[in-house]
Amino acid sequence: MSFKVISTGPQAIFQDRGRFGFASAGVGTSGSFDRLSAARANHALGNDPNATVVEILLGGFEVEALHTTSIVFTGTEAEVMVRTAGGQSKNATTNTIIDVAAGERIRVEPATYGMRAYFAARGGFAVEKTLGSASTDLISHMGPRPIEPGDVIDVATDIADSQWWPKLRQLPTLWKRMPTETLTVIRGPRDKWFTQESLNNFFTQVFTVSNDSNRIGLRMHSSEPIQHRVEGELKSEGMVRGSIQIPPGGNPVVFGPDHPVTGGYPVIAVLTSRSCDRSAQLLPGDKVRFKLL
Repeated sequence: MSFKVISTGPQAIFQDRGRFGFASAGVGTSGSFDRLSAARANHALGNDPNATVVEILLGGFEVEALHTTSIVFTGTEAEVMVRTAGGQSKNATTNTIIDVAAGERIRVEPATYGMRAYFAARGGFAVEKTLGSASTDLISHMGPRPIEPGDVIDVATDIADSQWWPKLRQLPTLWKRMPTETLTVIRGPRDKWFTQESLNNFFTQVFTVSNDSNRIGLRMHSSEPIQHRVEGELKSEGMVRGSIQIPPGGNPVVFGPDHPVTGGYPVIAVLTSRSCDRSAQLLPGDKVRFKLL
């Protein structure tokens, strides 16, 4: 079974849970930015939890099914258009399990809310793995290259439940638009590098997501930059997904899945796993508060 790629939108890349155990060699984890949405897509189709999915930036991704199978898009809120070989159109949405036949074209439209959609097919996608993972790491250029129009994506057999049958055709909505999104954090480990006033500002003021955000990190700015209390340089130390670094300019950088494995700016707090997933759907201009766990 396979799909032919017609268009990719701004970006479409293969992802799974990630590439673990190689940080000491300078290799980051990568993996799906919104792991929860990717996991829901695989679970909905009875796939192995680590089955490969396609992470789609904003929308505009279109494929032609070359065989009959079941698919689902999760993550963003968007319309999904299915055009039959006879030219008829069927409307669906993300978070809906869709049965497709050979010759049908499936397109996820630009998102009405959210940043990243996840495209899964029954069995996952057959992608060559590097260091045990099919994830594309955009900072190290490790893993498969970004998907391009004309590519043929083969379906794998990464099935966890051979007796699978969907109990729900429509999945509950995971993320909802909020005027100001709240991200939960664990304080530290370098919170003592900041003045008490700056710590208070970090947890009380509203930050805005910047345009120059990506899978490496979300850059944010506010009216009151976070000031360092300790002068001098911090020795480089290990970083994890969700680390919130404060560079000298005082504007937070929230590390995403393709973050560097080390960093030299103090980390004021670290996002919880769920908030890491939630941050994947934040758009430039979105408003954010940080809340202590």
